[in-house]
Amino acid sequence: MKVAIIGGGLAGLSCAYELERHGIKPVIFQRNGYIGDQYSHVSALLEIQHRPIKDAIKYIKKNFNISITPINRVNNLTHISPNKKTVIKGDFGFFLKRGKDKDSLPLQLFSHLKSSEIKFNTYGDIEPLAKEFDYVVVANGNTVFTNQLGCWYPTIKTYIRGGIILGDFDPNTLVMWINKDYCKNGYAYLTPFSNKKASVILVVTDVNEKEIDHYWKDFLNYENINYTIIEEFKQAHDTGFAYPHKVDNIYFAGNSGGAIDPFLGFGQLNSIEMGVMAARSIAKGLDYERLLKRVTKHNYQLYQMRKAFNKASNNTYDFLFATIGFPGIRHLLYNTRLDVVKNFARVYLINEKIKKLKNNDS
Repeated sequence: MKVAIIGGGLAGLSCAYELERHGIKPVIFQRNGYIGDQYSHVSALLEIQHRPIKDAIKYIKKNFNISITPINRVNNLTHISPNKKTVIKGDFGFFLKRGKDKDSLPLQLFSHLKSSEIKFNTYGDIEPLAKEFDYVVVANGNTVFTNQLGCWYPTIKTYIRGGIILGDFDPNTLVMWINKDYCKNGYAYLTPFSNKKASVILVVTDVNEKEIDHYWKDFLNYENINYTIIEEFKQAHDTGFAYPHKVDNIYFAGNSGGAIDPFLGFGQLNSIEMGVMAARSIAKGLDYERLLKRVTKHNYQLYQMRKAFNKASNNTYDFLFATIGFPGIRHLLYNTRLDVVKNFARVYLINEKIKKLKNNDS
């Protein structure tokens, strides 16, 4: 069986590894001359976001046979809105290094491969590959091909601007800022590499490349971020849903298939799972859409949270952060198995239906 994978990111590498486990040696077409992310940063796997999955690292190992070593645990969450700061302590998940270092998440996945062929500096063209190979998995991190085949439904457009900063940090603390004055319907966060280095990233909705620079300056000034910046980067992000995820012999996985969650914008667990499921569908002849049910359902629920988030004001953010500081609320959200995403989405949808019925009656 001949399988081509376009893209050597999280989804593409996970797909290749799973195919190898089924005795299939895929060919990976990687447009860059290296494996890894274009810029270094630290991402997070947060337990509250992935419930009912309790431990994402163990989940990946148990279900996909992929071993991942985080750089640290997330034991402190600091939430900052315009007029409120709330700090919560606990066991909230993991920090993962991204970039080109050996211990980065992409390189950890790459280390699992044994027999896959990788063609570096090669841009895989979907049409000739679909004719040459039995199957093509599109995992190139963008929606070019998904759009081309009419399978992409955009929901949120954001631009990110970030940097690597030097200073004194708690390596177990994630800091998040929310303020419409400098991020519109986005947010900013700080994630540490170590006690001396961290990445800080601003995510702003519905802006272009020039506008993000303006918001970046406003963010740094407003929050008094005066650390030494040793590296800066910016990138456009498109979030949305893909359907169907398979057209003829072409599969969409990772960001190409809508892996980026529409709330916080993290997508590593989804990308790994989609890559593995594409491989299992190919190797075993299983229904790809059915295999993706957990991912697509969860992202739909997160999208309901995103719609509610977009309607909130700075005063709402202040109230929210004050509320989660209350012991009872804090315990319910962070120290129980309550599926916050699922239940919030359910309440939001019911509320929207009630509003619609009232508007129809009037």
